[in-house]
Amino acid sequence: MKTIKKCTFLTLAALAVTLLFQTSVTQADDHGKKGDRDAKVTFTKWITAIPYQPGLIANMAGVVGGDVGDGVFTGEVLKMETDAVTGVTEIVAFYHFNGPKHSFTALNHIVQTGLDAVITGVVTDGWLKGHAVEGKYTQFACDKGITGACYQGTLEIEGDSNH
Repeated sequence: MKTIKKCTFLTLAALAVTLLFQTSVTQADDHGKKGDRDAKVTFTKWITAIPYQPGLIANMAGVVGGDVGDGVFTGEVLKMETDAVTGVTEIVAFYHFNGPKHSFTALNHIVQTGLDAVITGVVTDGWLKGHAVEGKYTQFACDKGITGACYQGTLEIEGDSNH
């Protein structure tokens, strides 16, 4: 069990280092470049399963909008820890946005304080791959998923600065 925990920690540490040292000169592929303008996407998500497997804490589903078009959200929570003293929750998760205009996956670091969260990450696959993302969400009560909580927010994707 210690070996699995160490492997999971090392994997998450490698992902964190990748996010931390992502260079600003990384360019998107030619599919759907936004130019100098940032892309903005919206989402509402909820938790659908909590398998508590090493490296997979929870699965998510939801809906998306904005520059990807109205579509489907899926995601996986890879890490989630709450500080017992401050109540701040740190999360690492993959978000998958699948819309009729564009689709992409982002690896995100989320810091949730109370009902509000701040998101930073990078697009790892699809539209605007390699670009930084920033966003936020707010938690609210809902009747979807298994926890009675939903999360509504936005992500902004850094535009291509070379246009």
